[in-house]
Amino acid sequence: MAMEALPRWRPRPPLAPDFLATGERCRSLADQPTGRWRRAQLLVPCLGLWRSLKRSRAARRATKVEEGPTQWKLKQDLSDLERRSEVVLARSGFGTSEFEAKAKSIRAESEKPELWEDTAHAQSVMAELARLEAVEKRAGAYLATFEEAQTALELAQDAEAAGDLDESSMLREEAAASLQKLEKEISEAEVQMMMGGRYDFQHCQISIYAGAGGDEACDWVCMLERMYCNYAQQKGWATKRVNFTEGDSLGLKSVDFEVAGEYAFGMLQRETGTHRLVRIWNGKRQTTFAGVEVVPLLPDDAVTSLELDPKDLQWDFFRSGGKGGQNVNKVETGVRVTHTPTGVVMKCTEERSQLLNKGKALVKLKAKLLLIQEQQKVEELQSIRGDLVSAQWGAQVRNYVLQPYTLVKDVRSGHERGDAERVLNGDLDSHVDALLRMQVDGDKSGRFS
Repeated sequence: MAMEALPRWRPRPPLAPDFLATGERCRSLADQPTGRWRRAQLLVPCLGLWRSLKRSRAARRATKVEEGPTQWKLKQDLSDLERRSEVVLARSGFGTSEFEAKAKSIRAESEKPELWEDTAHAQSVMAELARLEAVEKRAGAYLATFEEAQTALELAQDAEAAGDLDESSMLREEAAASLQKLEKEISEAEVQMMMGGRYDFQHCQISIYAGAGGDEACDWVCMLERMYCNYAQQKGWATKRVNFTEGDSLGLKSVDFEVAGEYAFGMLQRETGTHRLVRIWNGKRQTTFAGVEVVPLLPDDAVTSLELDPKDLQWDFFRSGGKGGQNVNKVETGVRVTHTPTGVVMKCTEERSQLLNKGKALVKLKAKLLLIQEQQKVEELQSIRGDLVSAQWGAQVRNYVLQPYTLVKDVRSGHERGDAERVLNGDLDSHVDALLRMQVDGDKSGRFS
C-alpha cells in the first residue's frame, strides 16, 4: 500500500500588511517565500527575548548603582584614610612633646602685653600661632569625621542584621559622604606636605595684565580674576582687590588683588606666566593673552634683613585715580619702584599717602627679590640674572580653548581637561596638583636643582 504523501507544511496566515510595513515598495509576508517567512517566525521571538534580557540587565545595573557602596568597601576606605591621616599628622609633628611645648610657648608669647611693641616680632609670633592652630584644627576635624563614619557603619551593620535594608543603605550613604569629605581634606594636606619652599605658607598677591588682544585681552583679565577668586573662595581664603586699571571700553587692563590663606602662595605660585585664550569673539576666532604674576606677602621682619642700595632704586610717582576723592586724583600718591640691576618692578596705590605707598612698595619689592633669589638658588642679590627673571615671568604656562572645542592644557605638566567652563569657575585643583607633583619628581631626579 502506497504511503500517502505527508501534507506540505503551510505557514499560518500572515499579519496584516499595514502592521508590517507601509509604502508601495514593501510587500506583505504573504508575498514572501516560505523559507524567509519561516525564518521570520523563528527570529521574532528571539528578538523579543533578547530585548527582554537587555532590559532586565539594565534594571539590575541600575539597582546595583542605587544600592551604593558595600559595608566591606567602606571599612576598607576608612582604614586607608586613617593610615593616610596618621602620616599627615606625623609629618606636621602633631602629638609629639616638641609640638606641645612649642604650642604652649607660642601661646604664652602671644598673650604678653608688650608683644606689639615690636611689630615685626609680633607678626612672626602670630603667624606661627596660626600655623600651629591650623594643625590642631585639622587633627580635630579628622578625629570627628572618623567617629561619624565609624558610628554610621556600626549602625548600618546592626540595621542590616535586623533586616531593615533601607535604614542600612541610608546609613552607608552617610558614611560614604563623610569619607568623601575626609578624603578631600587629606588630599589637600598631602599636597601641602610636598611644599618645601621657604615662603609657601605665606599669603600672596596676584597681578594680572592684559596682553595682545585689545578689548578681548581686557575681558580675559576679568575672567582670570574671577577664576582665581572662585578658587580662593573654595579653599576658604580671603581676597581683596588693591589696585586696578579699567579698559578703554570694557574689562580691565590690569588688576592686583591679595589672597590671604594657609599655603596660598605655595598653591598659586606656579600660575606665574602667560595664559592664552582661544575663543570666538564677534564672529571670529581670536587668540588672547594675559600675564599673571604671583608674589608672596611677607611680614616686615622677613624683609628687614635685605638691604638695597638706594642707587639701585628708581622711583616714579603718579596719580592713583579711582576712589579717594580729590587727594588721589590731584596728588601723586601712586608709587612705582624699579630695581635697576634686575629690572624687577613693583607699584603700590593702596594708601592715600605717598609715604605709605612708598613703604609698602619697597616691602613688596624686597619680597619679590627674595623669592627670585630662592628660585635661582643664589646666595647674594647681585647674582640674580635679569634675563632669567624676564623669561620666567613671560613664559607661556597654560592654554584655554573655548571654541570650536573645549580644552584646558598646561604647557609644563601636560595635564589637560575638557571641562573648560569648570576650570574658569575656579576648579584648579587638578592643575595645581599636577604641577606640584611634577616639581617634586623633578627635585628628586635633580632636574630642578
